[in-house]
Amino acid sequence: MNQNNSNEKIVPEFYGFKNLITHKINDIKDEIDYSKSLLELYESSKNSLDDGIMFLDFDMNILNFNNKLISLLDSSELSLSKEIKITDITKNLDIIEFCSESVSKNQNEKIIELSFPTRHYNIKSKLINQYLLVVIKDVTDIISLDKTRKEFFANTSHELKTPITSMKLNIEALQNSKLKRNDFDFEFFLEKIKQDSNRLEKISKEIIDVHAIESGQLKVNFEDIQISDLINELHEEFSSILEAKKIKFEYSIQKKIPRIKIDKSMFKTALENLISNAIRYSNKDSKIELICIYDDENFYFNLRDYGIGISDKDLPHIFERFYRVDGLRNERHSGIGLSIVKQIIDVHNGDIAAESSINEGLLIKIKIPFI
Repeated sequence: MNQNNSNEKIVPEFYGFKNLITHKINDIKDEIDYSKSLLELYESSKNSLDDGIMFLDFDMNILNFNNKLISLLDSSELSLSKEIKITDITKNLDIIEFCSESVSKNQNEKIIELSFPTRHYNIKSKLINQYLLVVIKDVTDIISLDKTRKEFFANTSHELKTPITSMKLNIEALQNSKLKRNDFDFEFFLEKIKQDSNRLEKISKEIIDVHAIESGQLKVNFEDIQISDLINELHEEFSSILEAKKIKFEYSIQKKIPRIKIDKSMFKTALENLISNAIRYSNKDSKIELICIYDDENFYFNLRDYGIGISDKDLPHIFERFYRVDGLRNERHSGIGLSIVKQIIDVHNGDIAAESSINEGLLIKIKIPFI
């Protein structure tokens, strides 16, 4: 074979092979760059995640983790500069066994739930090549909300049954009696039926409000109103129960206070809940004070009672949905009144706060901005 002809055939094949290798190298570089960018993204974002995460090899050495994992497992600060075993980050046998079995049983994905004395965790694992990814999520609040939600519906079912049974008995008593319309006992039974029907109406409204809040269907209809008119309506509404408990309702409205733009129905509901609670937990011959003032930017409503008060432990939670204060769990109420108040104030872009001590009453402070 002629040497020149042989070179002519080899050179094109060589360059074709060279181009193929070059493309492969470039592809590998692109994959490396992509992996680096993912790693950089992970490193920059891992400590902003709400869940604890860690990567382990199959010998249970921890290769990487985020700060949230340390706080969830209540571990001391660790450094990746030295070899870390899973036993260095937690002594919990359930977690250690979970990670070990995820590898030994070659499970691609596994989920368990762990309950500690005060916290609840959901733990997931996933095999990725020769590594194990573990994600730990704190589900304590979710479980707590689910528990209180169940308590709410159980309590509500009981609360519905009580006035219904009472109404039924009072109606039967009227039907079986020979009382006349003007007889005292006749009026007594009618008043009891009226009280029970009002109770049913209140429970129904609370259930509707809960549904509206959870579904995001709380509709707002803003209008300009005079604060003094609203306060007078509330005073009239609660006058009979205030008189029955011999509680004074004192209110003060700053002079020349401007009209406020609010959803009157919703805001009235909020104040009704607050005043109703103040009356419920106040002693006889006590008083309730409501002060309405304003400045250049906001309206302020301060409602104070001198009743039984709330403990430091319960105070931060009173505006949470379904929360019921310890010691008051046998009271006939649903535990959602104050959460509805909070939601209404939020809709008005306002703020609400509470100050209290046991046996020293409760102060509710509301701030509503001008619109």
